[in-house]
Amino acid sequence: MKKTIVAMLVAVFATVGVATASASATPAQTDVTGVITANSVAVAGASVTVLCDGNTLMDTTDAHGSYLAVFPIAQCAFGSTVKVTAQKGGHSGVASGTVQGITTKLNLSIVNVSIPEYGLVGALTAGGAGLGIFAFVRRRQNQGSTLA
Repeated sequence: MKKTIVAMLVAVFATVGVATASASATPAQTDVTGVITANSVAVAGASVTVLCDGNTLMDTTDAHGSYLAVFPIAQCAFGSTVKVTAQKGGHSGVASGTVQGITTKLNLSIVNVSIPEYGLVGALTAGGAGLGIFAFVRRRQNQGSTLA
């Protein structure tokens, strides 16, 4: 009977020791997560690219605008720089940060960044060229009237 009780106590202490050791073990991954917003509203269905130490993972935001990229610790270690790029439609944005632990949270707001209209650039160029030609012709006319 004593042997049975001792064996049970040894088994209980061994189980508690294994559970404690596994709970304190360092995870073998780095989670990069966050929320993508536009005008302070979560964006569902945005394409998200996460870059860490030359390793790239992609995700799509859920209904709450959340994304998650899970890197093996060897690909995205503590102190690494993480870059998150998100886009949906004409909206895009970029954020970066440093891996500080098991989970790195990078929230990002995407905006509609438009490229300057080529019509405006063309109009300004044409207007400047027109003024230049007008000045050239006027000068020629003035030179012609002084020769006569």
